[in-house]
Amino acid sequence: MAAAPPAFTGNLKKALAGLRRINLDGLRWRVFDAKGQVLGRLASQIAVVLQGKDKPTYAPHVENGDMCIVLNAKDISVTGRKMTDKIYYWHTGYIGHLKDRRLKDQMEKDPTEVIRKAVLRMLPRNRLRDDRDRKLRIFSGNEHPLHDRPLEPFVMPPRQVREMRPRARRALIRAQKKEQANRAKEEEDAKNAKAEVTA
Repeated sequence: MAAAPPAFTGNLKKALAGLRRINLDGLRWRVFDAKGQVLGRLASQIAVVLQGKDKPTYAPHVENGDMCIVLNAKDISVTGRKMTDKIYYWHTGYIGHLKDRRLKDQMEKDPTEVIRKAVLRMLPRNRLRDDRDRKLRIFSGNEHPLHDRPLEPFVMPPRQVREMRPRARRALIRAQKKEQANRAKEEEDAKNAKAEVTA
């Protein structure tokens, strides 16, 4: 007998909001695990599934994307210094009220909003955007209230790492040689110091 799924402790009303407005006939429920995934790469895959671009029936004017459930939003990762350098801006409408918030602070406040913004900004700005937004369900933890649906885990495609450019490779080799030379010099100095002590 399978173990019972963990009880959902979040806001159930918010998690199930707008489901009645979606035609769920024939839709697949794709589950994305965001743990350890790079934000932009995950968001681009979610955007493809939301638009239905992975189906042979794709048409830009027809809404035939699948439901997307994103788990572990709080464990998303970013490359470089984006955690401290990336800033979200918005304006309240009053003069001089341009607000900003760093990605690190947004992750502490609401990590689901980080993924939502990344995905929505990858979608085309047209009339289908609101329907696609309703099909996206993001949860900060591992628990969700949609266990009664036929869920399919989404397998992220393998990351294709580009070969290093020649100039960068040469710089890396120079740095490695310099480090080896420094290490050899330190070992020689240590040997000389030991010889002086014993003499």
